[in-house]
Amino acid sequence: MKSSLFTPTLEFTGQDIINYLNMLRENPLKIIMLIVDVAIVLFLAIKLIQIVKETRAWQLIKGIAFLIIVTILSSIFELHILNYILASFMTYGVILLIIIFQPELRRALEQLRYK
Repeated sequence: MKSSLFTPTLEFTGQDIINYLNMLRENPLKIIMLIVDVAIVLFLAIKLIQIVKETRAWQLIKGIAFLIIVTILSSIFELHILNYILASFMTYGVILLIIIFQPELRRALEQLRYK
């Protein structure tokens, strides 16, 4: 089995999906929790986009989304060298994001405090 950043996410089998759906059918509380989980994530994503859309960080976020898509595609098409470089970059990218977005992060946290 090849080692890659997105390999576990991309290797679903039909049986895995059937087992997951059976588990949801047997446990209705899990369905409610799944709906709540998705709703919270969507709400946070929309709020993040609203906050960032008005800043210069929007261009950086589009660039990061592009890098993530290219990393996924390089994993799918087994472009090992490109995938290694992009996966390595993403490992340290979180630290770079914090440094680059520091003023925007501070402003966003201040806005959350006053709302």
